[in-house]
Amino acid sequence: MKCVINGDTFTFDNELSVHDVIQQLELDEKRVIVEHNEDLLKRDQYEQAIVKEADKLELLEVVGGG
Repeated sequence: MKCVINGDTFTFDNELSVHDVIQQLELDEKRVIVEHNEDLLKRDQYEQAIVKEADKLELLEVVGGG
């Protein structure tokens, strides 16, 4: 299954939840904002939202600092 994440094509063995994609990319789920096919997701939707062939994700990792 191929999908586009932040403009780059990624290949996974099968459909995954957004939660699983975040884990595979080794990102901190608590610091990631997700847009799935142009829909902004709430964190409690990450496990139910399924990423399918040709879907588009935008992942923004929030980093604090000064």
